[in-house]
Amino acid sequence: MLKLKSVNFEQQEFGTHILTQTHPEQLEWVIGRYATCDLVLSAQEVSRVHGKILYQDDTYYFIDDGSTSGSSLNGEILEPNDKRSLRVGDLLQIGETYIHVEEMEPPSLAVSNTGSSIPAIEQPWSTGDLQVRCCRIIDETPDVKTFCFVAEPPMLFNYKPGQFVNIEVEIDGKPILRPYSISSSPTRPYSINLTVKREASDPARPGLVSSWLHSSFKVGDRVKLIGTPLGHFTCLPDLPPKMLLISAGSGITPMMSMSRWVQDTLADSDIVFLHSARRPEDIIFREELALMSAQMPNFRLAITTTQPSARHSWMGLTGRISKSMLHVVVPDLLDRAVYACGPDGFVTTFKSLLESVNFPMQQYKQESFGGKPAGKTAAIKEPATATISGVNQAPTANRAAVAKTAPAPAMAATSRNGQSKSSPELLTNPAGGNAAIKVAPLVKFANSDRSVPADGNTSVLELAEQEGISIRNACRVGSCGACKVLAREGQVQYEGQPIALSDADRAAGYILCCIARPVDRLVVEA
Repeated sequence: MLKLKSVNFEQQEFGTHILTQTHPEQLEWVIGRYATCDLVLSAQEVSRVHGKILYQDDTYYFIDDGSTSGSSLNGEILEPNDKRSLRVGDLLQIGETYIHVEEMEPPSLAVSNTGSSIPAIEQPWSTGDLQVRCCRIIDETPDVKTFCFVAEPPMLFNYKPGQFVNIEVEIDGKPILRPYSISSSPTRPYSINLTVKREASDPARPGLVSSWLHSSFKVGDRVKLIGTPLGHFTCLPDLPPKMLLISAGSGITPMMSMSRWVQDTLADSDIVFLHSARRPEDIIFREELALMSAQMPNFRLAITTTQPSARHSWMGLTGRISKSMLHVVVPDLLDRAVYACGPDGFVTTFKSLLESVNFPMQQYKQESFGGKPAGKTAAIKEPATATISGVNQAPTANRAAVAKTAPAPAMAATSRNGQSKSSPELLTNPAGGNAAIKVAPLVKFANSDRSVPADGNTSVLELAEQEGISIRNACRVGSCGACKVLAREGQVQYEGQPIALSDADRAAGYILCCIARPVDRLVVEA
């Protein structure tokens, strides 16, 4: 572990940096302006790869890698590739940035004096929740940061490029879940990266977590990954021979995961990467994308900006993505598999654009950020019954044919204070007499021993929250699967597709509470 403090008086930038091992064999840390360096210094006089710190023979050393502006140690100018030992209190100058060595300890997993080393971690993360520690934070743009995590206890991260993960953080003593796309590649399994854009910090909005991560979260802090990575937005297992990756804003994160995977595996797939950003300074991963384009013959990069910048000149494409822009950037569009990710409005507009040019939509996949999808889709009605603990319910294969021939009996709902209250949804025939009584759907939360009337327009999750019943949730649009619970009996309908439910989940009787609406009497384990 090496603790450093940096200061650049000209740019008024001050920082504290802790260099730790991200994998067992790491004994070298790269310093430079490039976003993937271990210590990133954004000053222009710092070279993309300026130098490195090396641990060898129980000593830390600094080496200048032939940088443009040079380096000095305690006032002495260093020659390129000259290895100089570091001690606590040393002052290293890189361009106009001064770095003070505050603390140093031997790497905990370094090669020992006998030449033996701790073996590589071979256990992959396959099931269950996992605590992870932040080992690096990279400032990508003024409002975007990448958080790099390692597992505790150490293990290898296993996922498909383009997938997302649910994280649990604690803010003001309250656990909160949010889904974030993974920006790293599974080809680099010792760590997992989440690239997060800072959104509004209103507690009622999803931006609460991103704002907290940007303002309060620091290297060494921990979060919990809930379950394993999820999602079908991936180029695997059937890698298309030609792809168009198109993104806007922070929608670039799953695209970077797929691009890094192609780069690392030398996969034979031709990629056109088209990204839309507001201004040049808002382009996430700009330098890494440029390097990919220069190094990979099968990777073509195009970036368009939608707003002018007063601070940075821009000679690239401008304006929103249109038919004419697609014709120029990707003339063989109809031959490609297309992956689109970004805000809801961007994805909806781009999908319409593809449909207008008769694109074969079976070659199209999308992922959207930013809340509920625009527009409504037809409700999907499906049974939620299952065989639980030997109790005879309708067999899975015949559930679609199951229907109640008589209305459910009137039941009392239980309030938060445990007192009984009459169901406000009880309707009688105005003709009077012995007419049949119609009763609205009733949801029973079995674990909480409460029953709540439903109005047909309120989701199971919202009904639970109204009664103070806690159900874990994150995206609230049926995409992440965090709110998946088992339904013992009853039917639900969905507003749109329950993406996060697998066929096995459906067969077992699981529902997504955030978008599930009761059709009849519903019993859930919550």
